[in-house]
Amino acid sequence: MRTVYVSEYPAIQHAHGPSDMVTVRLKRQGGEWRAICAGCDTEFVYRKPQKSTVRHFQSPLLPNVKGNFDAGDDH
Repeated sequence: MRTVYVSEYPAIQHAHGPSDMVTVRLKRQGGEWRAICAGCDTEFVYRKPQKSTVRHFQSPLLPNVKGNFDAGDDH
């Protein structure tokens, strides 16, 4: 059985073929959210997304945007 870790909840959609989409619902089993698809012999296990460890820098090409756009203070 193949195990796939997913960050979607409560349902997982996946393909069984070129035109066959299957939806399985996650259920709490053993303290975790899991679903087993018998058609493709796959177990889906929910993992909460983690905060990125990569520092993101502001683009130097985009201007700083602050304040209310409707204030009219830029005229």
